[in-house]
Amino acid sequence: MKLPSPRLFFCSLLLVASASLAAADESAPAPKDDLPPEVMQALFPEASADPGKISAEAFLRMARRAPAGESWAKMEGTASHRRSGASTVKDTIRVGIRFTPKRVIAQLVFAGNEYYEMGQTFDTPPVFTQETDVPDKDKTRLSLYGIMPSDLTLGFLYRDLVREEKSESVKTIDCRVFVLKGGENDYVRVWLSKDYYFPLKAHWFKTLPDEKTKPYRELELGGVKKENDFYVVQELFLFGQDWRTRVEFDKRDAGRVEEAKAPADLFLSKDDEAPAEPAGEADKDAKK
Repeated sequence: MKLPSPRLFFCSLLLVASASLAAADESAPAPKDDLPPEVMQALFPEASADPGKISAEAFLRMARRAPAGESWAKMEGTASHRRSGASTVKDTIRVGIRFTPKRVIAQLVFAGNEYYEMGQTFDTPPVFTQETDVPDKDKTRLSLYGIMPSDLTLGFLYRDLVREEKSESVKTIDCRVFVLKGGENDYVRVWLSKDYYFPLKAHWFKTLPDEKTKPYRELELGGVKKENDFYVVQELFLFGQDWRTRVEFDKRDAGRVEEAKAPADLFLSKDDEAPAEPAGEADKDAKK
């Protein structure tokens, strides 16, 4: 399975975030070669080295890099959630994402009436921003499902490196494994593909984990599907100690901004009649 560059992918991923979201087409070179060779050598001298042997810092730097161009992705589907001893509940989910070399801008509309606007810059240090019209973020339908908005921009990749652990395979794909730290009592273990610098799995912990520590939250990519020469997230899973969430996108679309303008409905306003402000903000970046 050919995987996309994280900054041209949903990803996240909800991954959660996740996803990113849009990726290079099947005939394109590997993601690590998505910039001209002389530019890659100047910006990422480690790119020509064996990705399994470069330092942890260099590998993460490759995974966090901004996209070379501009692209967009739009997905609609259903999230289903089940807790131990309870019936399965379902809600609609809609995601729009705009990728630029300066930042990622995303909108999540959950259950038809919860609107989340997000951004992820590639500055040093990188900055994640979020705005929402939901009055109580701890009592939303989204939080019930165990989904964090920052997953959509792969915010967990920008945490501080604690250590690298022994390499492992995820669904036959070789991965390097890192433990990263966010705020106090907030750690994540991430499995990143050695060849494509993309996260396939992430586990969250409230203490620095060892091999016996159980995560309180898990994320795993279920699959991607080609749409208009781009790969977009088809399915992903989230797990807790007594719950499970499945997100399935049955409507997917993606494209390059260079080839055509992003769809007018990429970002929705509450009345679904006009694009929300993030679309205009992305256009400002394109003119710089």
